[in-house]
Amino acid sequence: MIREFVAFHQLPTYRIQQFNQAYYRDLITSFDAFSTWPKALREQLKEEVPFSTLRQIKTITSKHGDTEKILFERISDGKRIETVLMKHRDGRNTVCVSCMVGCPVGCTFCATGHMGFLANLTGREIIDQVLYVARILKGEKRSVTNVVFMGMGEPLLNLESVHEAIAVLTDTEKLAMSIRRITVSTSGHTDNLKKLLNDGYMGRLALSLHAPNQKLREKLMPIAKKYPLPELLDVLEEYAKKTNKRVSFEYTLIDGINDTENLAEELAGLLGHRLTHINLIPFNPVPLVPCKRSSPEVIRRFSQILTNHHIPHTLRVPMGDDIGAACGQLAGKV
Repeated sequence: MIREFVAFHQLPTYRIQQFNQAYYRDLITSFDAFSTWPKALREQLKEEVPFSTLRQIKTITSKHGDTEKILFERISDGKRIETVLMKHRDGRNTVCVSCMVGCPVGCTFCATGHMGFLANLTGREIIDQVLYVARILKGEKRSVTNVVFMGMGEPLLNLESVHEAIAVLTDTEKLAMSIRRITVSTSGHTDNLKKLLNDGYMGRLALSLHAPNQKLREKLMPIAKKYPLPELLDVLEEYAKKTNKRVSFEYTLIDGINDTENLAEELAGLLGHRLTHINLIPFNPVPLVPCKRSSPEVIRRFSQILTNHHIPHTLRVPMGDDIGAACGQLAGKV
């Protein structure tokens, strides 16, 4: 945005560096605070360039205070998205960004999937989610440490905007994040996953797996019918070899559906020889979805089987499930 403004008004290029410092590094909260530009130029900037593409509607905080869910409205058309901030005990502050309004993938247990697809977000709309949170954290003398593309939408089906956002996140003159602090999560669009990797992506990858075999995965995730699990795993294997980074496999435990001991054994057999880590996620309740969270005992047994097979895994502690901010709960409303 700023390069076009500077070029149109034939301004010296150092104005770009001044803008980047104020907007991305100093995290000003309005163009009125942009003191390195003369007032007349600031006023012109305000007339031609919106400070943000998003309008914050409401923010709610979980009972433990470790999770905040922010409802945004797109200024362009009024459509709504949600962004989540997770404050971890180890000092990390993770922003879970949306890349779409709704989602076309239609996973049966996900609130966003039940919305259907409404619109793609632009790269700037993705970045504006991060910047909003970064300004809030600055007031608390904290900062954004991680960004995960795990909010509303399938990142690989909005790849151009995701690339644009990652470029800003990692630009040393802008947000200057390490690519190792960025995670792209996908339901498994194999063609675009190949494109992402061929484009040189070196950040972290997470796959929404949720089943250890093709038949069950098709029932839970319609996308699996088009992109079979064996082909998808081959691509992820190439990624692991190329980057020497393990792939995170997300596995939501749903009562009576994918949480049996036999399926745990099958999961261990599927991933045991790979550079991998499994995140076991207790199902988070979603309105109108007739699924239940697996019992603590069932979850414990499932985890123990993975341990017996020496499979690295984590039992994710739900964050923000009381405010509809946990995995699978985002639906564009608070």
